[in-house]
Amino acid sequence: MLEIKNLSVNTEDRKINILTKISTTFEKGKIYTIMGPNGSGKSTLSRVIMGDPIFSISDSSSITLDAKSIEKLSADKRAKLGIFLSMQAPIEIPGVTVFQILRKAIDLNKEAISIIDLKKKVDEVANELDIPKELLTRSLNDGFSGGERKKMEILQMSLLNPDYIFLDEIDTGVDVDALKTISNFLKKFIENTNKTLIIITHYNRILKYLTPDEVIVIKKGQIVKKGNSSLSTKICKDGFKDIK
Repeated sequence: MLEIKNLSVNTEDRKINILTKISTTFEKGKIYTIMGPNGSGKSTLSRVIMGDPIFSISDSSSITLDAKSIEKLSADKRAKLGIFLSMQAPIEIPGVTVFQILRKAIDLNKEAISIIDLKKKVDEVANELDIPKELLTRSLNDGFSGGERKKMEILQMSLLNPDYIFLDEIDTGVDVDALKTISNFLKKFIENTNKTLIIITHYNRILKYLTPDEVIVIKKGQIVKKGNSSLSTKICKDGFKDIK
C-alpha cells in the first residue's frame, strides 16, 4: 500500500504553498482517479510522490510504501521500488531511442535480460499498442504526435513493470482509437495482478474503459471529496464548481 499522510508541499524556495495536508491511500490491486480543475495540484501530487526535487514537503508530511518511509528517497530509488509516473507532456530526447532508455533502465534494476530478448519484448508490446516499428529506432518522441508519445509512455511502463502506476493525463492529445488501444492494454496489463493504477484526468473519457474503485477530487491543493465512479460522471456533467 502507498500511503500519504498530512502532505503539504511548497516550491523549493518555500514561497508558494501548492498542496495542503493531503492524506490518502492507494491500495494494491485497485484503480484510482484523481480529478480537479486546472492548477488544483493533481500533477504536483504525482510528481511529489515520484520524488521530483523541485518541490519541498513539510516536516510533518509522510509518504510510505508498504510501511517503508520513502519521502527522502530520490526519484530513481522510488522507481526501483516499483513506482512509475507517465508525465503529462513527455519530452523529446534527441539522440536517444526508447530501446536505449529501456536497456539502461533495466540494467539499473539489475534484471537479467539479453538484448535479443529485450528487443523481442519491445516489438511485442509496440505491436499491441499499434506503434509503428520505425518510431522505435528514432530519437524518443522526436516529431511524435501526442498519441504516439502517450503510447510510448505505456510501452516504457510495460517493460519496467511497476507496481504503482501514475498516469498524468494519458488521455490528453489522444484520438478515440488510440485511447481505446491504450485503455485495453492497461486493462490487460493490470488484470489479475496487485498492480495499482492511478489516473489523473479532467474528463471521464478513459474511465469508460477503466472503471475506478475510487475517485479523488482535488481543489486548491486540498482533497475536497472522494467517491465511486459515479462521482466522475457527475463532474463531467456538472463541472467542479459544486464539488465540496
